Amino acid sequence: MKRKRQRWTHKKGKYRKDRISKMPDNVLLHIMSFLDTKSAVRTCVLSQRWKDLPKSLTKLRFNSLVAGRYECFKKFASWVLSTRDHSCSLFDLYINSHMHAYKSETVEEVIKYALFHKVQQLKLSIFVEKADFELFPLIFRCKSVEFLDLDIKKSASFMSILPKSLCMPELKSLRLSYVGFSSSGYQCAQPFSNCHNLNTLVLSYFGFLNDVQVLFISNSTLSSLTITELHAYPIVLCTPNLRSFTIKGHAGHQLSSTCNLSFIEEVNLNVDGCATTGDGKTSIIIKLLRVFANAKTLALSFHVIQMILQDLSNPNSVKPQPPRFVRLESLKVTRNSLANISYEGIIEVVEYLLLNSPMTKVNVIIHA
Repeated sequence: MKRKRQRWTHKKGKYRKDRISKMPDNVLLHIMSFLDTKSAVRTCVLSQRWKDLPKSLTKLRFNSLVAGRYECFKKFASWVLSTRDHSCSLFDLYINSHMHAYKSETVEEVIKYALFHKVQQLKLSIFVEKADFELFPLIFRCKSVEFLDLDIKKSASFMSILPKSLCMPELKSLRLSYVGFSSSGYQCAQPFSNCHNLNTLVLSYFGFLNDVQVLFISNSTLSSLTITELHAYPIVLCTPNLRSFTIKGHAGHQLSSTCNLSFIEEVNLNVDGCATTGDGKTSIIIKLLRVFANAKTLALSFHVIQMILQDLSNPNSVKPQPPRFVRLESLKVTRNSLANISYEGIIEVVEYLLLNSPMTKVNVIIHA
């Protein structure tokens, strides 16, 4: 009876069993999923056991695709797609590409392959030089994508045009950067209403195209919303189940809501700059806080405190009525050490904000 040969590895003059190669395929593929695709493919040279494993990768990650090596990327990506076991699902695709001086056909080929193989997580971080570059339209009609992260930067501050409506029934998390919203009628953009499972939405550095005057964020399942923008835009929330809201950047957004946001739990206002309405009497930041009067946790940056304090200290302005926080339990204020604002000023603003609050106890935290 022949004895089964054991595979051994050599390390520091000692031999030990190759326990990694004995692991099941699904475990090895999970380990390889933490590598970029090029590194994962290189494992095929380790032994006969590893030879065909890269063909069954469920995650493809193409990192740091520099402009000067486009031909290398094109050959490598084409080889990966042609040799892959097409019966295996592709769950995750990540592309980090700098398309400065070459065409994007290969990137489109990889994306199409992923979409036709029912990819669930798709992340694109791409810089393009072409002003006429358009977002890949197939992405926004995909029925399988659950997580989508698009960061498409363009030279000369051009924005990529987002479709008027996203038809993505399984989408749960959406992150968009440097996109332009187009009108779906009546000078309004309303792109998210057909995403019936959307839970998390992150918008960064967006803009309005053509005749768009207002952005409607309309979605009945949305729970978490984050907005980062350096310009002020009119935004209307139609999000009855919103629980978390964060705004960064400009303080002048004309934000309103069609519902009372009764489920809102936490609100984080980390804005800068000073913004008032045309009559100079009511601070926009107070109007913003009124939208979230049902919040349980409120976090304010020192810029917010400065804006409110400015209104309170102006003898020529009519002091606006503070919001009525009916459920507030915690108020957190971040104080920048370089900011020209005293603790007394912070306390004055806090007392003003809580003036109409029926809660007898509110935990106030001041972070330096």
